[in-house]
Amino acid sequence: MKIKKVAFWDNELDWCFEPIYFSDLALLVGVSGVGKTQILNCIWNLQGIANGDSLNGLAWDVTFSTVKNVEYRWQGEFETKKIPGIIPNKEDEINKFRIVKEDLFREGKSIIKRTSNEIIFKGETTPKLSPFQSVVGILNQEEDISPVQDGFNKIIYSDNSRSLNGILGIRLNVLSLLSNNNFDLENVQASDMPILLKLALIARHLPKLFEKIKFKFIDIFPHVENVQIEAVEDNENPSFTRFPIQIKEKGVKDWIFQNNISSGMLKTLIHISELYLSPEGTVILIDEFENSLGINCIDVVTDLIMENRNIQFILTSHHPYIINNIGMEYWKIVTRKGGVVTVTDAKDLNLGKSRHQAFTQLINLEEYSEGIKVE
Repeated sequence: MKIKKVAFWDNELDWCFEPIYFSDLALLVGVSGVGKTQILNCIWNLQGIANGDSLNGLAWDVTFSTVKNVEYRWQGEFETKKIPGIIPNKEDEINKFRIVKEDLFREGKSIIKRTSNEIIFKGETTPKLSPFQSVVGILNQEEDISPVQDGFNKIIYSDNSRSLNGILGIRLNVLSLLSNNNFDLENVQASDMPILLKLALIARHLPKLFEKIKFKFIDIFPHVENVQIEAVEDNENPSFTRFPIQIKEKGVKDWIFQNNISSGMLKTLIHISELYLSPEGTVILIDEFENSLGINCIDVVTDLIMENRNIQFILTSHHPYIINNIGMEYWKIVTRKGGVVTVTDAKDLNLGKSRHQAFTQLINLEEYSEGIKVE
């Protein structure tokens, strides 16, 4: 999937961001508090909505294309309830939120037309369906709708806890994958397995690809001489086998296990692995790209992002080095006035031709330095 345009409204909190247009790479820049992280969170929420989440007061309008270059536009809105201080239980119907409208277009042709009273699918009124769930989630087996859910399920919010913890305890039935002689890289890329489990499978079945990932990692951390993933028996819980990352540092006798590896090193390995082991059409969201990544990490990971293979990246950053090393054509300056978030392409601000000149002008722009304006 490739997101082309998205707009989002939160009617409960009374804020929105105006339509943002995306290419294969977007770097959202701006001062703290303007809404960069909120933009990523809203895109992430679309995955939840496509899988049945009911979210108070949210409305959306997103245009995207599938890996087969079929264009869809998906719009919708949930009712708004004021529930101060209460966190709704998703399983409690009383705290679920009805969809008041929803539209889905495929190549400009209406597939779904939904109001609060009826749902029309390809010109026919459907039987009564759940009022709390998107039709995209309910009718996900339909030929014209399944690519929508499939596309949103390829969104990765990089560095969530699942990425780090998923490999620490793996049931023994995973051993069948590790010993499978009919290993298929595309199936592993397309699966929802934690990224470090994918890496364990690659280490076993595709050692040349694992070596490529490993040496990219060692380029960043030259004090590391080797990386491996080996099965470790868990004596306290024999129904589990662990496959932790292990690194061998120069001048250090013993291997260092995953729980003793720095978070920055693990995060870097995750980023590199995602670039190689995510399927075509993946959208990778990375908030504050520089966090826990040392300056020595940024060059290699940024270069890999720029060499991506049909993978879309939407990043946020405050770091001058990151901004200065990603072409200004990918910069999107985020500002906020009250509850309205606006994103402006750098090319519309007539910045200098060289990156250094453009960056110097960027940080002195009123739109950048005074990104939050009061009403």
